[in-house]
Amino acid sequence: MSVADTIARPYAQAIFEIAIENNTIEKWKNILIFIKTIASHKKFKNFLSGSISPKYLSLIFITIGTNIIDENAKNLIKLLSENQRFNILNNIFERFVKLEACYKNIIIVQLKSAFSLKENHINKIRKVLERFFLKKTKIIYKVDPNILNGMIVKVNNTIFDLSAQNHLKQLSDSLNF
Repeated sequence: MSVADTIARPYAQAIFEIAIENNTIEKWKNILIFIKTIASHKKFKNFLSGSISPKYLSLIFITIGTNIIDENAKNLIKLLSENQRFNILNNIFERFVKLEACYKNIIIVQLKSAFSLKENHINKIRKVLERFFLKKTKIIYKVDPNILNGMIVKVNNTIFDLSAQNHLKQLSDSLNF
């Protein structure tokens, strides 16, 4: 776990607890997306470098997001600003999504394949994983041309490497004793 993930964990946990308490998980997801989108904008990054006071930085975020930012979100923005933590917003968001998945009894699966898979193939993989893990499955799919052939499936800390490259490596290892 990276330092950013370690720092992001309590922020995400606190946000998620507020979201559960107020039944506002989707709203908080949108708020986090909004904040991280603004913070990652190239023109806005200059403000995040410390050239502006935390008070005014918070005010800018709050003013831009008047329509979606409630009192709890204002407090989060102020806290992120005071602690100069806008750089870990992606980590906070990812952790929040994982907490939501756990809460809803969903596993998040990262699927990488050498070539583009059709939607029906991805759905078949999803069904197999749901039967295997006995949970709903959300697949995050990416094409990775670095994979020789086949696919790599990552669930939590478990990796199923079904690539040709891995099979060749295993064969090579077994022949070399």
